[in-house]
Parts: sequence; C-alpha cells; structure tokens
Amino acid sequence: MLDYTMREKKVLPVKLINEKTVLLTAPKKSLYTELTGLERKLKDGQDVDNLYDEILQLTANILSTNKTGAKFTAADVDDLMDIEDMALLIFEYSKYAGQLVGNPN
Repeated sequence: MLDYTMREKKVLPVKLINEKTVLLTAPKKSLYTELTGLERKLKDGQDVDNLYDEILQLTANILSTNKTGAKFTAADVDDLMDIEDMALLIFEYSKYAGQLVGNPN
C-alpha cells in the first residue's frame, strides 16, 4: 500500500546569513511555474535590473516553501540576501526540484 502519511519527503536545507536554517520542500505548481517563467525570461535576455523585484519575490516564495510554514517577504529577502545570494538559491532550488521530478523515490 502506498501510504503518504509514512513517506519521508526530501528537503533542501538552507542556512541563511542570520544562522537560521530552513528546510525547503518541493514546489507546488504555482511556484514551479513562477520559477520556470523567470528562467525563461533570463534566457531570453531580459535585463536583471528590470527583473529585480520579481527575483526578490520569487526568492521569498521559495524560502516560504519550508517544512515549518515560516513565511518570508520580499523585504525579508532584501535584508538577508544580495543578488548573488538570490541567484544561487534559485539555481540550487531549481536543481533540487529537477531531481525530485527525475527521481521521485
């Protein structure tokens, strides 16, 4: 029997600059769509300056997808991260989400 109540979910641990660790969980469809949409805009050559607010909000949405249910705002992210930190988180989270799809077990 497939029992979802007993299945341990994979998480992506992230230790923030404030020493707080968040355990990120798999994205729901809306976050996955937001993530792929931003990647598409960047690949199409859109300027990062014009996308900065969108990157802040996406990063907040990623951090808010955590095991404890803690919520992050774009302002929280702006206090914690610079563009390099956000880019790294988005890259690593995309990789994590891709691994889940590629190997769900």
